[in-house]
Amino acid sequence: MCGILFTLRPSPSPSSSSLSPSPSSLSPSPSSPSPSPSETLTTRISQRGPDLTHTHHTHHATHTHTLTFTSSVLSLRGPTDTTTPQPLVDPSTGSVLCWNGEAWRVNGSPLEPGVNDGAAIFQLLLAGGEDVPAVMERVEGPWAMVYWDAVAGRLWYGRDALGRRSLLWKNDGERGLVVASVGDGHGWSEVDADGLRWVLVGGGETGVVPWAWEEDVTAGSRYMKMPFGKLDTSAASTSAEADSPPTSSEIEEFGQILKESVNTRVRDIPFRGEGGVRLAILFSGGLDCTVLARIVHECLPPGEPVDLLNVAFENPRVIDARKVSAQEPKKAKKKKPKKGQYKGQHTDGPEPEPEAEIKAETEAPEEPLPETETPEAQPDTYELCPDRLTGRKSHAELLSVCPRPWRFHAINIPQPTLHAHRATVISLMHPHNTEMDLSIALAFYFASRSISHTPDTSSPSYTTPSRILLSGLGADELLGGYTRHLTAHRRSGTAGLIAELQLDLSRLGQRNLGRDDRVLSHWGREARYPFLDERVVGWCVAARVGGKRDKALLRGLAGSMGMGGVAGEKKRAVQFGCRSAKMEKGRVKGTGVLGDC
Repeated sequence: MCGILFTLRPSPSPSSSSLSPSPSSLSPSPSSPSPSPSETLTTRISQRGPDLTHTHHTHHATHTHTLTFTSSVLSLRGPTDTTTPQPLVDPSTGSVLCWNGEAWRVNGSPLEPGVNDGAAIFQLLLAGGEDVPAVMERVEGPWAMVYWDAVAGRLWYGRDALGRRSLLWKNDGERGLVVASVGDGHGWSEVDADGLRWVLVGGGETGVVPWAWEEDVTAGSRYMKMPFGKLDTSAASTSAEADSPPTSSEIEEFGQILKESVNTRVRDIPFRGEGGVRLAILFSGGLDCTVLARIVHECLPPGEPVDLLNVAFENPRVIDARKVSAQEPKKAKKKKPKKGQYKGQHTDGPEPEPEAEIKAETEAPEEPLPETETPEAQPDTYELCPDRLTGRKSHAELLSVCPRPWRFHAINIPQPTLHAHRATVISLMHPHNTEMDLSIALAFYFASRSISHTPDTSSPSYTTPSRILLSGLGADELLGGYTRHLTAHRRSGTAGLIAELQLDLSRLGQRNLGRDDRVLSHWGREARYPFLDERVVGWCVAARVGGKRDKALLRGLAGSMGMGGVAGEKKRAVQFGCRSAKMEKGRVKGTGVLGDC
């Protein structure tokens, strides 16, 4: 995993030509000096890849533009005593690659163990000439890249079809085009995960080669073939099939392909001599992450420890409500579940309460913060969080069903710690800027920071040495886990449900993954998503399993692996499970924009 920072600006000469990366962009001034990227931005790029940071400068053949490439490296593959520097530069052509990704398979085959995937992709790009899209459409795995084809004078940048790695861009006036893994404040836009963008440097032309399904493009159009099929929204005749429970053969086949995905992501993680821990799991105790943990048990050597990271926030509204309840006990009213909602199920739709108006000074340098906290709240403030309760229960089930050192790490976040880091989180998640974005980003930020207080170690605090965070994100979008999927089915049958699933899958990069990558990677860790492996997605799409709703297939898999308790767990949105939402009194929509964001 790496950090990418690229600038393209006119050289300071009268002959410089202007560049327009988009119709609304400002034209750079050729006569103005070209300021360097902000200190905050370069620091954040280095934080994503703390092993090595390097910068390479070059010029367009006509010297009309200067190109500056900065890459940081988080070494995750190959020997631990060597680090392949980035950016990758070809001395014979002058071409340059900034790569942030994991190429699990290329042309359908996995790379050999120990092979640097960035270097392998660079060689393929050099051999492929000008047809960069033809190379990139054959890469399976998460990636974002900036590639300078010096021979053709063309710059390429973009993300994989699901958008699993962050990439931002802005036209920065005097500085020209800037592309980066993370921003440093206002003015950035997300590079859509809809294709590869290109700029003909010196010529002023720009364009996009889109990701597309063959049936959606006209003959002769240039496009990159989607790495998985398209859900069929027209076959309403499958309602009976969708309503039927998954068969044992479906469960077994799904289990095999998911296990292959997990194994791909955990088998070659190098040991770094830090407590023998190679892997950590973002662990709420819910269905998705616990099934992944159960599969991890079959992929790692016996006895190898795995860290389970469980976050809980000190929520003043909950504390106040408990005090009032203790003073004035009232008989709780039993609410009936809404139509189409299972009893006990948490929807993804409730609007989180905001904090008081947040004034984020995103341009200010980040203050050094203490590495440990001593929460002043009573222990039950955290232990009564829904995700903590579920996490403890699922942890116990793992220990019973598949014993190994499952190390449960209670990450407790008191209010002073949250406030100390909040402005940083708001800046990292930009251009996302809603109340719900913040409540989700806070949970992932502190999970990755990973300072826990746990009786499992002799130290009063613990930070996982694992650079890899396994996440269950994607299961709901693939397997119909949200309440809105039930609503879509109730209103429009199977065709409506499948249309909703297709929409969710298509906007993952825009709504979730870019934001999550910027926040999680801030602490020098990489998130990996087994449910979003191209082959898992492709199998689910072809098998139409999402139509069965409420992740019935995953529940069946959990049961078949001996995890009967977790098989019955209902969906709970992360921000409500860890109580990072609804921090203050008053009601504001989750889509409400944060103050001064």
